[in-house]
Amino acid sequence: MKKVFSGVALAILFAGPAVAQENAWTYDISMNLWLTDTGVTADTPHGQVDAELSFSDALQDLDFAFMGTVEARNGPWGIIGDLNYFNLTADGPSPAGIAYSEVAVGTKVTLLSGYLTYRVHQDDKIAVDLGGGFRSFWTSIDTTFVGASAPTTVLEQSKDWVDPVVAARIRFAFSDQWFGTLMFDAGGTGDTQTWQALATVGYRINEHWLMQGGYRYIEAEWDTDYGQSSFDFSGPILGVTYSF
Repeated sequence: MKKVFSGVALAILFAGPAVAQENAWTYDISMNLWLTDTGVTADTPHGQVDAELSFSDALQDLDFAFMGTVEARNGPWGIIGDLNYFNLTADGPSPAGIAYSEVAVGTKVTLLSGYLTYRVHQDDKIAVDLGGGFRSFWTSIDTTFVGASAPTTVLEQSKDWVDPVVAARIRFAFSDQWFGTLMFDAGGTGDTQTWQALATVGYRINEHWLMQGGYRYIEAEWDTDYGQSSFDFSGPILGVTYSF
């Protein structure tokens, strides 16, 4: 993966001329509502824990999530920043038989992704961007084993890391107002890995405002002292973007 990332980074740096001085910067700022279903898997001294949380349950329990994206463009070059924060509690069955009745997994995750992209193709209908960047993780997973024949215990695990990623995005112009977007990225360092996929359809309201809706999936896996942990977030996404 490091070799792939380095190759893409070099391709971005040397593909085409540098950003032309006469091109002006443009900016898109997006706020998103992501109706996520959450899955968390963690190896523990008591066995593997699998916990799930639906969006409806998260909304009922007032768990919190935040998503926002900023993009700056100048000619064929683009810089994208994407921030996601989740503070959720998922429930699952106990892996330790009658010792514990159930488990509750409290997950706090902050994801910060950054990309440098280069537009390798553009015509009246399709624009294709390729790029590379990073995804930073700040994770904290507290697993509560609810006591049955054994007393209730809490296992705390936390890890912060950065994964290099490569990315591709395709945008389709269906008409002057309607458009679609497909985006995929993947990366890792060996003991960590991550990938995501996004598909949306958007409508341009006017020169500055547009709305989008679609589906997003993101997954990460990392090594721990007990084995491996992972999470995935998936579901419909709705957003509004201001362009200037």
